[in-house]
Amino acid sequence: MPRLARAFVKTGLVCFMLSLLLGLFMAFQWLPLPGMEPLFWHLLMVGWITQIIFGVSMWMFPGRNRSEGFWVQKWGWFTYILLNTGLLLRVVAEPLNYLSESPVWNLLIILSACSQAAAAVTYTVELWPRIQSKQQRREQRKKKRKRRKADRQKPNRERTN
Repeated sequence: MPRLARAFVKTGLVCFMLSLLLGLFMAFQWLPLPGMEPLFWHLLMVGWITQIIFGVSMWMFPGRNRSEGFWVQKWGWFTYILLNTGLLLRVVAEPLNYLSESPVWNLLIILSACSQAAAAVTYTVELWPRIQSKQQRREQRKKKRKRRKADRQKPNRERTN
């Protein structure tokens, strides 16, 4: 499993455990803070389910390049950073928004939503080229072979001139 997919899945599992704990705290009223229910659902749906879906899909759909470097999978890593930044902003701002009248917390919730929407866009940019038919993959491989062959022949032509 690629490093990026592992990061999504492991972070998703952490969010799953946090949402379960938060759910228990809410059920037994051990943490009687307002704003915990939206936070619970956000951790569960975005933190766990969305991250598991993103991680597994990036694992199951073959990448354009098998290398695991940051720049090869930059859109996937941007997705990870944006999604989790938005999630962290939400975890901080949601309870504080209920406790304080400050517009700062509303702004953080808006930034959280924008960050997560941007993550959806970068996820689409990362995954879209991976979804190809067999015919498209064959044509891509043919083009790649032709380019390699042309690149190998180029130095030979330069030496003869």
